[in-house]
Amino acid sequence: MKARKSEKTGHKPAISVIVCTYNRKKLLEKNLESLSAQTLDKKLFEVVLIDDGSTDGSAQVAESFSGRIPLRYFRQQNSGLSSARNHGLFASRGDIVFFFDDDDTAAPKLLEEHLKAHRQHPDENAAVLNHTSWHPDLKITPLMHFITEVGCFLFDYTSVQQKAAPDYTYFWGGRISCKRSLLLKHGIFRPDIRIHYEDIELGYRLACRAGLKVIHHPPALSFMARAVSFDDFCRRMIIQGRSACLFAKIHNCPEVRQYCETDQALERWEKIAPQYVARVRAARELDRFATLKNDLDTGLDDDTRRLLYQSYQWVFRASKLKGIIEALKSENEGRRAAG
Repeated sequence: MKARKSEKTGHKPAISVIVCTYNRKKLLEKNLESLSAQTLDKKLFEVVLIDDGSTDGSAQVAESFSGRIPLRYFRQQNSGLSSARNHGLFASRGDIVFFFDDDDTAAPKLLEEHLKAHRQHPDENAAVLNHTSWHPDLKITPLMHFITEVGCFLFDYTSVQQKAAPDYTYFWGGRISCKRSLLLKHGIFRPDIRIHYEDIELGYRLACRAGLKVIHHPPALSFMARAVSFDDFCRRMIIQGRSACLFAKIHNCPEVRQYCETDQALERWEKIAPQYVARVRAARELDRFATLKNDLDTGLDDDTRRLLYQSYQWVFRASKLKGIIEALKSENEGRRAAG
């Protein structure tokens, strides 16, 4: 499938929706379906779809939306999310670029609200963060509730709402829009951070160079359409730890190291490493029990819920630390190999 212009006339859209995908055919279909139902006039937006080397028929999904939405499709060799987002940025034509995750769906007014917020905040350094919640069709498990509402490991909107001015740590890829010119002038995603913290690292550079302002605009609403399991989230936190280590290495300053939690990482890991495997196993079994109770709609008693949440908290924080240690060890091995 060849890349297409969003309008045969070459009409310039107001906002470019950049969707990067890799082997998520079914989720991509839901994503594009939601974009086809936007209240915003289709002349005012384009969808720039970057296929990061999918092998599952994602190209055919994109083809099926030809004529339904102003879609332009580009395929690249698998290179990671940062590379794909940069590809989308350079291919886009709107003055506003909106990075939208392929496992999310859009409420009907999502694009309309992003544009409305940018009209209210016309400064070049203003970025708009939309609100994301779980898709209504998903059954919320105790784990999913915990990571968003209790532990706040994902979509930490509680802390957003407590801040008068959210900082660069809320430049969340997948639900953020900004002026295209801001990125072209002051920085793009670093391809060496393939996933996790690639957005926060860019936000940090934009804050330093251009005084980035993040505006949380709740009327702009999207939904995560993919459920998350315990093992999924452990893997996510390990990968996040590896990326945090790279972020802190690139910007070796107290502020970033504190945010990434990399200081004294080895000492902290040595204290908990002997417990890690056993506590992950115990938390996994507790999660299975809680999920079963949730499926049966029988609920959890307060003591079980408290123990479950304590287990989640310990394991996910430890998993991030494990990822940091893995990255440090890999870096040290690379140095030794280089002589």
